[in-house]
Amino acid sequence: MEVLRKEFTIPSATGVADIFVRAWYPDEGPKAIFQIVHGMAEHGERYEDMASFLCSKGFAVAVHDHAGHGKSINSDDDLGYFGEKDGWNALVEDVRSVTELLKKEYPGLPVIFFGHSMGSFIGREYIRRYGTDEAIKGAIICGTSGKNPAAAIAIRLADTVAKTKGSKYKSEFINKLAFGTYNKKIAVPDTEFDWLSTDQNQVYKYVADKYCGFLFTAAGFRDLFSILNVVSGKDWYNAVNKKLPILLTAGEEDPVGAYGKGVKQVYNGLKEAGVKDVTLKLYPGMRHEIHNEKENKKVYEDFAAWALSKLN
Repeated sequence: MEVLRKEFTIPSATGVADIFVRAWYPDEGPKAIFQIVHGMAEHGERYEDMASFLCSKGFAVAVHDHAGHGKSINSDDDLGYFGEKDGWNALVEDVRSVTELLKKEYPGLPVIFFGHSMGSFIGREYIRRYGTDEAIKGAIICGTSGKNPAAAIAIRLADTVAKTKGSKYKSEFINKLAFGTYNKKIAVPDTEFDWLSTDQNQVYKYVADKYCGFLFTAAGFRDLFSILNVVSGKDWYNAVNKKLPILLTAGEEDPVGAYGKGVKQVYNGLKEAGVKDVTLKLYPGMRHEIHNEKENKKVYEDFAAWALSKLN
């Protein structure tokens, strides 16, 4: 089997820049679509290995760079910026635009959704709005977070900084408040991003990548905290399609999900809200990017097996 590739751009609801989309597909023709929504301060090219594996299982795989990320910028000044107001809402609508484009490209094929980290927050709101039986057949929510009691305060702080110093101002202080403790359980961290993976080569690649690990703007942080706040409320849980199959997955050593506690909180919230098919899968010894861990092929296999089981 040969893996083929397409690239294209579409307008973004943010107005910041056009959205860059990359897609991989098997030359024999796909049987389903696997749409990936990447995390904060990274980009879609980092998912090429995972995409190639999924293509071998019969999926066409697509991932776009969020506005303010990767190739979805007009200049580096746009990194971590999604617009002046409610940029988080526009990011959700961009995901919807990509889904609709993929359905036109591959008419009649079912869609499996995958969102990682910040992409899981965007994805959770996406499935609330658009997760009908006809739209997608299942959603994998990876590396997500439970409710953050300090989210409302963080929103006000980021908003104040944006208004006083400018929306594109980049605050080391806000960044430290958000991520400063993420390495605390690692005895001797080699970089500030060791919490991402136990595979140090993957961490070094991330650190060396100009389009990874950059600071969000004040407005970008406001959007990040805002969407987490939105998907942590009871209204979100109650509005999720009760028939939509959902897989919640993370590493047990992932600080974003409070080392499993936050992910379990989301799982329990969905069960209590009446979602009928929700599965929790935590990986012992793995950190935030389970798809970039040393045993990532096992993770890929699990993603594919779950996705394929939801297509019928």
